[in-house]
Amino acid sequence: MKFKIYIVLVCCLLATGLTGCFKDILDPGDPDAPALPVSFSAELIPLFTTKCATSGCHDAIPSHKPSLTADNAFNEIKNGGLIDVNVPASSKLYGLVKSGEMPTTGPLKVKDVQKIYDWIRNGAPNN
Repeated sequence: MKFKIYIVLVCCLLATGLTGCFKDILDPGDPDAPALPVSFSAELIPLFTTKCATSGCHDAIPSHKPSLTADNAFNEIKNGGLIDVNVPASSKLYGLVKSGEMPTTGPLKVKDVQKIYDWIRNGAPNN
C-alpha cells in the first residue's frame, strides 16, 4: 500500500514538473510572445545602419526609398506608410524583413526581425 502511494506521488510530481514550466522562457522568434521593449535609437538604428543604409540602397540619397540613415530613418518609416501600429503584422516593413526579401544582402536574424515587430507592436516610439 505504501509503495503504491509513492508511485502515485512520483507520477504526480513528474506530471507537474513536465507541464508546469511550459513556455517560461520566451522564444525571441515567437511573434505571439508578449512584445518586449525595443529602443529605436539603441537597437534599430544600428541594425538599419549596418544592414540597410549602405551605399546604393537606403542611404542618405537612397536609390530605394526610404532613407534609413540615423538622421532620417524614424521619419521615413513613420511617415512613409511602412508600419501599421494597429495591425503590426500587416506592416510593410515587418513583412519585407520577415519574408527575407529585405535586406537584399541576406535575411536578418530571427531576433532582429522580432525586434522590429516588437517595436511596431509597442506603438513605434521614437525612443
